[in-house]
Amino acid sequence: MTKLTAHLQRAVRGEGGVVLVEGPAGIGKSSLLDACASPAAALGISVLRTRGDEVAIESSFAGVRELLWPQVQAVGIAAFDGAAALAEAVFTAETGGDADRERVGAVMHGLYWLVADLADRAPLMLAVDDAQWLDAASLRFLMYLAGRVDSLPVLLVVAVRQGESPQAVAALPGLATTVLHPEPLSAAGAAVLVRRRLGAGADDELCRSCHEATRGNPFYLHELVKALRDEDGRPSVESSRHFRSLGVDTVGRSVLVRLARLGHECELLAQAVSVLGSGTPLRRAAALIELTRGEAEAAADRLRSADVLAADRELSFVHPIVHEAIAAELAPSRRAALHAKAAGLLAAEAASPSRVAAHLVFAEPFGEAWVVETLRTAARQVLAQGAPEAGVSYLRRALAEPPAAKIRHEVLLELGRAETLLPIPHDFVALREALELAADPGQRIEIALELAVSLGNVEHHDAARVLLEEILEHSEDLDAALVERLDAHLLGHGSADLTATKRVLARSGRHFARAKREEVRDSTMLAALAHTGALTGLPATDVLRYARLALGDESLLGLWPPYAGAANALSLADALEEAVIAHEKGIAEAQRRGSAPMFMTMSAFRAGTALRAGELSAGEGHARRAFELGCELGAGHFAAHVLIPVLLEQDRAGAAWEVIEVVPLTERDLRLWQGVAVLAHRGRTRIAFGELEAGASDLLEADTRMTASECHLSVLLDWVPSACGALSRLGRRDEARDLAGRELAEATRFGARRRRGIALSVAGSLDRGPAGLARLHEAVRMLESSSARLELARALVNLGVGLRERDQPEPARGPLGRGLDLAHSCGAVALAGRARGELIATGARPRRAALSGAEALTPAELRTARMAADGLTNRQIAQALFVSSKTVEAHLSHAYGKLGIGTRSALSGALTAVRTGSGSPA
Repeated sequence: MTKLTAHLQRAVRGEGGVVLVEGPAGIGKSSLLDACASPAAALGISVLRTRGDEVAIESSFAGVRELLWPQVQAVGIAAFDGAAALAEAVFTAETGGDADRERVGAVMHGLYWLVADLADRAPLMLAVDDAQWLDAASLRFLMYLAGRVDSLPVLLVVAVRQGESPQAVAALPGLATTVLHPEPLSAAGAAVLVRRRLGAGADDELCRSCHEATRGNPFYLHELVKALRDEDGRPSVESSRHFRSLGVDTVGRSVLVRLARLGHECELLAQAVSVLGSGTPLRRAAALIELTRGEAEAAADRLRSADVLAADRELSFVHPIVHEAIAAELAPSRRAALHAKAAGLLAAEAASPSRVAAHLVFAEPFGEAWVVETLRTAARQVLAQGAPEAGVSYLRRALAEPPAAKIRHEVLLELGRAETLLPIPHDFVALREALELAADPGQRIEIALELAVSLGNVEHHDAARVLLEEILEHSEDLDAALVERLDAHLLGHGSADLTATKRVLARSGRHFARAKREEVRDSTMLAALAHTGALTGLPATDVLRYARLALGDESLLGLWPPYAGAANALSLADALEEAVIAHEKGIAEAQRRGSAPMFMTMSAFRAGTALRAGELSAGEGHARRAFELGCELGAGHFAAHVLIPVLLEQDRAGAAWEVIEVVPLTERDLRLWQGVAVLAHRGRTRIAFGELEAGASDLLEADTRMTASECHLSVLLDWVPSACGALSRLGRRDEARDLAGRELAEATRFGARRRRGIALSVAGSLDRGPAGLARLHEAVRMLESSSARLELARALVNLGVGLRERDQPEPARGPLGRGLDLAHSCGAVALAGRARGELIATGARPRRAALSGAEALTPAELRTARMAADGLTNRQIAQALFVSSKTVEAHLSHAYGKLGIGTRSALSGALTAVRTGSGSPA
């Protein structure tokens, strides 16, 4: 108890924790949870409890509802304010609403903030007993909360039976602050219990024998003493030795013997409770086994007196072991029949479909239409609540009933769609079967698209591409609009697999030609043409035209992957201001939906745009959050490809390498452009460490992989300056010049000012003649009229270096000084350091970087401070950024110190030193 009390005290201070109580059945886990109630109450902590149940295990969020409902009911509708509104469906009986993959994650986000909001009113202790029997959705939330509870005034205490933890709980020890293993009673402790029950006359040998028989397990000892007390005559050592191998089975037999002595009505009532579950009303249990009210009341009293049922008004067993023993004694057919009858009783009482379905899954299939419809309705309800595990269970059972032949395909399709929402990878067997059985071509296309999207969600991009290609082999029989939808998806997603990009592009060539003739109207196709076109060398003017047309369709935001692609195409083609508007609109939509995948994607693209604009502080803020979420969602490479270059520009190669180590590159990763981008950034990082040969090798390999797929690495990232610099320093100047010449030619064809400016500056730096100097000047002029401040700074520094190397130190100081100022304002520490060194070489004395004030803020601190200055509360900031309130508080505290202020109201004025828009919140 000392450890638990310490955790309770920390929770009061806002330092949440997770305590795992693990042990065998009967060891006292529940008693330990009970014992926490008094010290918690003394500290002003509200204790909320739930217990896993073998019947409710097939329900949707049953454990969460039991845990949180008392507080939710007390607070009322106000409980579902802000992000917590995303979880409201968990506590309602609604049967409609969206059921998609994002919804599953949004509900977790909403439940977390519901707990946070409730904890604001009073610290909480959330006690979860028998977690091994919680329903899957509740278990999923338990793990979600455990990973984030440290910033809340919440202590989560989870008791689980040793050796029976489901996969979700098996990972809990890694998240737990403390793991407790209750010890068996000592011989002395067992003797106290034995004498308390059998009387002081129980001698030492009997007490010792009881302890040995039960190995000090408190519940087993309790049952043994009860059995000895019920025997005729004086309890003896010989009697206790019958229980020498006491365990669950032996206790079960003891319970069944005791139950048989109580009479037939008691056996029937106990069976009813084992089927209906804990907290069963007496009337329902009586109706299930057809006892009169008087018979049921008398039987319930006898069961309570015999310590079979707890002394509660509603019927529950005293211990799960008792429940298990009685349930195990029921013949399977009898148990299934009772579950079927229980479902009928609940349906007659107008119980929610999911409560009825939780019993139907245990009943024998019998071809009844009402069962199928109830299960389908229940599935819709739980899917809307974000619980696909229960929905899949109900629909599989509906398919087994079986449904009438005319609706079997509908049920199969519903099952397939529900399976796509499961948070674990699988092969989508039901959806594949529904695709095979689809007779209508239009429906076949819809199913194929759903399956392709689902395969992509679990990183099976090659399987998704193959599926679409197989469907499109017979496109002559399909409606042209449907074919365009398939082609749009294939182009937008299939081309990401570099091993298939050339084939996908060959098929999509006609759509590029149609778009050139302004014949394409579908926004998803236009988005795919814009993004894939940018990567494959389509002129920037065409990329911008297609992206703008796609984004002009307001409905595209609802299909966020193509929206994100079109928004990023703006950035790749240098329309940076437009891209920022589109990215932030997407981020706001992700926050409204509570969609972590959309937020991660849009934040990563927003970070890329900030990097291209030279807004490194904002870039790191967006990239950091994208990377954290990306690692959680299994998309670490995607987010890393924008975080690493930001860190390199900030002269933080060590931090960049730490990111690289989190996302190791396998051959499968290198089939995708995201993986190749990380490979290129690994090369840049190695060069920053002085590993020129290894760094150049990585960069050239990344280029080879992209070029082989007809994609352009330079559209994604600025690798050529690093590669040419390394090659030149290695003495491979001809190779460097060839690479620079190729890049200049490709950049000229692409047409975007930023890329052309970079290419001109690199080519000019490698040419010591007059033509080289002319290119350096041209690069500066080109970038002066772009939004790429960082690249302008780099071009200015390159020009200054070129002038100094040509023995023109005084003319060099002008571009070097401007380059230093721009690099400093961008937060480009590496470039600023280079510019400062070059200025010193010319005899100048450059200023030093700011160590305090707004410019000293970290990206996260700056973004948080800006949002606070805009009037958002800490809670609103945390919800918007998918972080904890504690994190927000820490960022603001650090910001106050650096800005030299003490109040929130002073933030706005203190932040005016930062360039307007450089850290705009998302």
